[in-house]
Order: sequence, then C-alpha cells, then structure tokens
Amino acid sequence: MRSLRGLAVLAVAAGLAAGCGSTGPPGASSTPSHPARPEATAPSGQATAPAPSAPATPAAAWPATTRTAAPSRAGHLTAVSVGRHASYDRVVFTFSGGIPGYTVGYVNEVRSDPKGDLAALPGQAFLRIVFHPASGYQSYAGPGSITPIFPALLQVRAAGDFEGYLSFGAGLSQRAGFRVVTLTQPDRVVIDVGHRSLPPFPGIWDITTWPQFWAAQAAFNEGHQPWLASPLMVVQSWAAGNMTSPTVSQTGPDTFKVTEPGTGKQAVVTGTRPVTAGPAQLWVINKISS
Repeated sequence: MRSLRGLAVLAVAAGLAAGCGSTGPPGASSTPSHPARPEATAPSGQATAPAPSAPATPAAAWPATTRTAAPSRAGHLTAVSVGRHASYDRVVFTFSGGIPGYTVGYVNEVRSDPKGDLAALPGQAFLRIVFHPASGYQSYAGPGSITPIFPALLQVRAAGDFEGYLSFGAGLSQRAGFRVVTLTQPDRVVIDVGHRSLPPFPGIWDITTWPQFWAAQAAFNEGHQPWLASPLMVVQSWAAGNMTSPTVSQTGPDTFKVTEPGTGKQAVVTGTRPVTAGPAQLWVINKISS
C-alpha cells in the first residue's frame, strides 16, 4: 500500500498560503478551471481574498449534497493548506500535472483505503474527499493531518493513497453546506465549508468552550488523555482538585456524589457527552451542586 508520509498533527493559523485566500466562482457543485487572480496582502502579511468576478452565493445557501467531477488529467499532490474566512473555512489541495476528478460528500465515518481502518477525526460531521486519478506518494512531503480548529473545519487527515485513488477525511464541527471549485496556476481543488452556529457549550469545568472540546477530541484520537471519555475519571479529577482525599460514588447514569471524609463536605456532580458521533465521545461536567 502506498500512503502519504508524515502523521504528525499540525496546528495552523488562519490565512495560510497556497491559495487559501483565493475566492472562486459561485458555489456550484463543480466549476470549470480558471486562472487565479493575484492576491492582495493585508498589513499583517496574511493573504486576503480578491473581489470575486461575480456575486458569490452566500455560504448559508450552499448545499450539503455530494459533489463529483470527472478527471481532466492525473494529479500529483504537492500541498494541502487551510484558511479561515468570515463565513466559511477553506481547505486547498494543490496538484502538479493537472486537476484530477473528485468526489466530496458526507459520511458517517471516514475509513482508510484500502484496509478500511477508521480514520479518527474530531467533530460531529465528516467529509470524505477522494481524488482520482491522483497520488501524493512521490510528490507530497507534508503532514498527514492538519488541525486548525476553525469554526467549521477542525481537522483534515490523509485516508489513503492506493492504485490511483487519493483519499482524505475532514472533521467538521457540524454538518453544513459546502462548495467545491477548481483553480489553475497552480492547479488546485478548493473546498469551502460554511459556518453554522453551535448551541452554548454545556461544560463548566476544565473544558468550557467548543474550541477546547475539539482540541481535546483531536488529542484523544492521538492517544492522549483517554480518561476524558470516562465520567468517573473526570469527576475524580475534579474532586482531587477541590477536596482532600475525596470519595466518589456513582448515583445515576451521569450523576456522582463526592464526599470529603472528616469534614462531611459533599457535592453532586453531573455531566454529559456534548458529541455522540465519532470515536472521541468525551464526557464533561455541566453541573456541580452542594
């Protein structure tokens, strides 16, 4: 099996290069290739999007249906980059040799090609991205995963490079509309995922925001902090920081009683799993009462 090299998680800031600031035409399922316009440069040095040649379809109106395109030529992957914009997040796949065909669509989980192993991703919605004919085996030397923790795009992960099929998975904060456009000079396939509002985060201790939660999910998928998936261990960790030699007993599916021997101090701790999709179904504390 041929696979992309490098599996380290790489956190990246908004506005990375390699076309992340470019704006393509309105969000059809696929569009003809066209030359990219020069990018403006913001005072900070980050790339900014040039004015579109036609009114852009609002991100909120993009469909969530699968997009496909027939290949024009075989593509050799040279770079993967991401960028955050006002109403959407972007991932750019840069190729040499031509723009391959693609299929981009939502799946319940992303499996690697050809073994079928789970490609663990943070989030609660997942895009599978397949290019054909394409490969990155000899042309791509970047990381196997990028973890920006943007509002929509949380992580992009390699999911196979086998017999002309180059696969990736994208972990998203939730299911949202997206568009796929192609650009040339250099050849790129651009996927933009619209932003959607999330409900308030329920956690009140240790993990208290959605970005913290997504980062913890990504770390969990890499084998770090496995105790975050155990309600008992999460409560024990809180208790250890707030009482001396506490005892913890479970009184319900997501409810625990914590007692400090000698003082009689007690607390009832309840929690929940904010996300029930994917392998990293972490548990967080959402209420503490005396």
